[in-house]
Amino acid sequence: MPQRDEDDYEPVFKKSPWGTNRYVYNANNPIGLALIIISCVVFVVFMYLIQARKGPFEPPKQTPWSPSVNENPTYPWDDHDHDHDHDHDTPPTDATPSADVAPSGDVVPSAGLTPSAGEPPSGAP
Repeated sequence: MPQRDEDDYEPVFKKSPWGTNRYVYNANNPIGLALIIISCVVFVVFMYLIQARKGPFEPPKQTPWSPSVNENPTYPWDDHDHDHDHDHDTPPTDATPSADVAPSGDVVPSAGLTPSAGEPPSGAP
């Protein structure tokens, strides 16, 4: 590394004078001084934006009130369900015929039916 003459070279960053291993801006270098000024200006602008609630710190706009979806859910696929009741179309699955109902006299069971195994009816000769 070449040796430098005793010119006025100052690094942009230098070690902190407080004995830590951190580096700080060097105000003796023009670039370091510009970085110090820019950092202070950015800090002041952000503090103003926060205090005035401007820019990214602006509260959201108030929207008009609307009811929650959970309060009165209306969906387009629910419209047809309210037109007619399905409860009266079919009997419930646990419905059984009552014992006092007798079959009508014009219903005659078919004599040619056989059980599913192909065996003749039990009363057949």
